Amino acid sequence: MTSPFVARLLSTTEYGRASTFASWESLFMMLVTLSSFQSINYICARLDKKEATLSSLIGYNIVISLFWGMLLFLNIDIITSITGMSVTLILCMYLYCTFTSFISCWRNVKQYTYSYRLTSFATLICTFGTSFGGLASILLFSKTAEAKIIPQVIVTVIVGLVIVVTAFRRGKVFYDREIWKFTFCFCVPLLPHYLSEIVLMNSDKIMIDRMCGSSDVAIYSVAYIVGSLILMVTSAINSAFAPYQCQKIASKEYKALAKNTNHIIAFVASCLCGVMLFDREIVLIFGGQKYIDSILLIIPISLGVFFNYVFQLFARVQEYFEQKHTIVIASVSCAALNIVLNYIFINLYGYKAAAYTTFVCYISFCFLHYLFYRKVCKKYIGQEIYDIKGLALISAALIILALVISVINRLFILKYIILTVALIIIIWQRKRIFEFVKTIREK
Repeated sequence: MTSPFVARLLSTTEYGRASTFASWESLFMMLVTLSSFQSINYICARLDKKEATLSSLIGYNIVISLFWGMLLFLNIDIITSITGMSVTLILCMYLYCTFTSFISCWRNVKQYTYSYRLTSFATLICTFGTSFGGLASILLFSKTAEAKIIPQVIVTVIVGLVIVVTAFRRGKVFYDREIWKFTFCFCVPLLPHYLSEIVLMNSDKIMIDRMCGSSDVAIYSVAYIVGSLILMVTSAINSAFAPYQCQKIASKEYKALAKNTNHIIAFVASCLCGVMLFDREIVLIFGGQKYIDSILLIIPISLGVFFNYVFQLFARVQEYFEQKHTIVIASVSCAALNIVLNYIFINLYGYKAAAYTTFVCYISFCFLHYLFYRKVCKKYIGQEIYDIKGLALISAALIILALVISVINRLFILKYIILTVALIIIIWQRKRIFEFVKTIREK
């Protein structure tokens, strides 16, 4: 929300430090919580303990986070040397990840039952508090990464504490053996998979920081933020679609699931086309002229974001049928490939190469998960769940459009003629478009 202002106020070095913090944050989150919030949809689908689920999972997270906190403080010097972050940022990281895990558990439980009012309110508080708190801190105190991050941590801790108190008051369960056992047995074998996702999403920034410097991380991060704008939309969609997907698989309503999946993927692809088409304009809004070099990276990053979303469709089917080994094999293979390609091509061509290596790895990631998804469907269902031809056509169309857009973006007059024609068509067909968007929202 305040990224355009923060990018202008901070130097590229400090903005790069803040971006590196965000990259390490995902890894810390996985370790501190053992990704326990990932199990909630499956717990709710299998165990009839909705009242006890939240408080018990928070109790589980408290125990796990205390264990990791003890190890962190005993090895703080080692952690700072590995990450290159200050002790202050490491402590902020630990607190942020711990209390975010409580918020994530609460949000996922509410979303499973489609209770969005409170989750929307909490999300707004966190978003406004962290965004404007960080901006105010930079303006009033110092133009550093710490000034941006500390208010974010304070807001998260406050919201997390409210959720913990409320959950225990209502659930009254700290330890439930069945829930703790299911969570541990479900999530721990999948940690290599979650780690691989983190590597694919964040290793590029960490490696650029180490191999090129914080300033290059800042430029790359602006491109990544712009290319990932659609993640705000896909996260909102997933909050409803992930539990919906589990419910439809459980009730064997595969045709309805396949049809709605195609609608959602087409909608995501359309949004990404808009981001790619306005890449220059969005970069100037977000970061200004000093980040203009990042526009060259937005198209490969956007395509990577698309295939990252598609692979989740296949991975969730494997998770539902608890085929953990197939998920891990595909994820670890592509994460290793990503590190190797990044190391080779960043050394050869600089930080810009990371956008293309990550795109290649996400396509590989998606394809491998599709192969294992087919195997799982054949074993447990006897048929495929999704309309693969439809998904393939949408994916191919997006890649072709990305190539066309890369040419159009250099021809400004042609670009705006096409945009004018597109706007006229949208106005002409607005009723059909509104109906389509309404259908997606309802599904």
